[in-house]
Amino acid sequence: MCGILGILDRSGAAPTLTDPQVIAIRDRMAARGPDDATLLRRDNLILAHRRLAIRDPDAGRQPWVSEDGSCALVYNGEIYNDDVLRHTLRSHGFRFRTQCDTEVLMAAWLHWGEKCVEHLRGMFAFGVYDFQKRQLFIARDRFGVKPLFYAELGQQFVFASSIAAITAHPNFRPQPNLSTIRHYLSTFRITLDTETVFAGIQAVRPAETLTLADDKLTSSIYWTPPPRETTGLAFDDAVDRFEETISEAVSIRLRSDVPVGMMLSGGVDSNLLAALLHRNEGVSMTARCGGGIDPELDSAGNDFEYARRCAQHVGFDFDQVTVSATDYHRTWMELIAAYETPISTPTDAIIYRVAQQLKQQVGVALGGEGADEACCGYLIPHWSGNDFDLSRALDSLAPAAAQTARDSLMQQYGTATFASAGDHYLAANGLISAATQASLFHDATWPAAFADGSVERFYDRQFRQLGDLSGVEKTAHLLLRVNLECLLSRLDSATMTAGLESRVPYTDHHFVEQMFRQPFGYCIDVAPGETLQHRTASALAADGSLRGKRLLRAVAGNRMPAELAQRPKASFPTPVPHWLGGQWQPWLQELYRTSPFAQQLFRRDALDELCRLPNHLASWHWPIANTILWGDRWF
Repeated sequence: MCGILGILDRSGAAPTLTDPQVIAIRDRMAARGPDDATLLRRDNLILAHRRLAIRDPDAGRQPWVSEDGSCALVYNGEIYNDDVLRHTLRSHGFRFRTQCDTEVLMAAWLHWGEKCVEHLRGMFAFGVYDFQKRQLFIARDRFGVKPLFYAELGQQFVFASSIAAITAHPNFRPQPNLSTIRHYLSTFRITLDTETVFAGIQAVRPAETLTLADDKLTSSIYWTPPPRETTGLAFDDAVDRFEETISEAVSIRLRSDVPVGMMLSGGVDSNLLAALLHRNEGVSMTARCGGGIDPELDSAGNDFEYARRCAQHVGFDFDQVTVSATDYHRTWMELIAAYETPISTPTDAIIYRVAQQLKQQVGVALGGEGADEACCGYLIPHWSGNDFDLSRALDSLAPAAAQTARDSLMQQYGTATFASAGDHYLAANGLISAATQASLFHDATWPAAFADGSVERFYDRQFRQLGDLSGVEKTAHLLLRVNLECLLSRLDSATMTAGLESRVPYTDHHFVEQMFRQPFGYCIDVAPGETLQHRTASALAADGSLRGKRLLRAVAGNRMPAELAQRPKASFPTPVPHWLGGQWQPWLQELYRTSPFAQQLFRRDALDELCRLPNHLASWHWPIANTILWGDRWF
């Protein structure tokens, strides 16, 4: 893994930044690449690189310049099918001097141009400049495993692996993007489409390419999930296909010249990866599970116990990483400074501490992110799309079914109607509602935060683009496009701050495409025999009537004890809401009372009211406190 930086002066003149200035920008990403640091100046371009050496450590220094000198490349990621690409490209006359995938990526660019991304299997973010055409091309992998941001700062177009790097540019003038902050308060997501929490810094979207030529910036999306198949394999055959595909996705992610370990949460997703590694590869590896520990709670005990049982089952070297309230708070403050953004979720600090422990023994760690999105593991979020369909179908249902549906909708949402699919999605999955936020923001700041409903319009647009799919299928697409990027950003930021490369087999696009071609009922359905199907996702889940991750659990059931295969969804736990509502309350009250940014943004009486929230709403403090901590650093 690496940190990449590019600065292109659109006037055609050499950038005026000095080497020390460029190095200061580049080295904001030092943790992403502790093994090497380089810099290239040519014409109106500067490229810089921080390297974490994983494959062919003695070769592959970047920026990588083509043999004829016509193109230069900076790249962050892993191309897992580079052997296949080498074979294909050799047949077209290319020669290779190293075993690094950077050289293969340059050859792919020279041969296929912008369509090279369609041939890549892996995680990547890169920028390549053609000196003859005076054209810059940047790209991000299909799911956003690797981050990429850009900004136009005067005449300079700047792209980098981190927001923190761009903020170090001397031309950057920080201003908060309040509509993205509102999105964060609603969803924990620190981007809104391409917008970030800093006005003027944009995120390259998953599966997006950008081309800057003739002073014009154009965008293209090169991949979307395939449509569902109405006919196909029988369920048992689909189970076998599932295992074959995920096994291959795991196998190709073991390629490394440094030791590989695993983040083992104790949930079925990571348990299955461990079982497949043991069965198919015969490998034993270092595995760690992390969690917050509080004497008043048994918050992490179950996760540690299930992870330990799995490690014993497959023969992995296992240990647990425990984080106290004091340790957590200190780590939280460290990450705020490292990210230069609010922290996405309370789990970031746990992942970071696990990554620190793993880094002492391995250079790469596998994780289970992506399984819930690809395999429909979020029971209520995934099935909630059906709630919106129910609300629209009330007048066409039989009277008894309509009454059941209306009562269930009212019980969960307080309403049986929704203005749009986006409105429903936020009602079903949001944290702090727009109505509550309107009471939180000052009158002077709320219009910029609301931005004419920019958050709602974003989700409405996503649903409209999915056409005539059912509500549950649209929600599955949205969770894959939007929710997964948030989780992958969290994983990348936390692990790379510790200098550890993370790999995520469930984001292999061959695997995801196979999952999206299966009948939806193979992923999630209502249990046979359920007589009250016209109820909300929450009601069905409470009764145990929703069956999620059906294919994944079927494979897991063949490869591990039932107690591991059928365990309900779990993740690295954290008692942060308990701490926010308890022992951190005095600190939190002082933060709300004395923060200059809090006084600029929020009503004082609303902040006072927040400190009196019941404990079950203490999670509201997380995004608000993060926003304030971040804002006080910058504004």
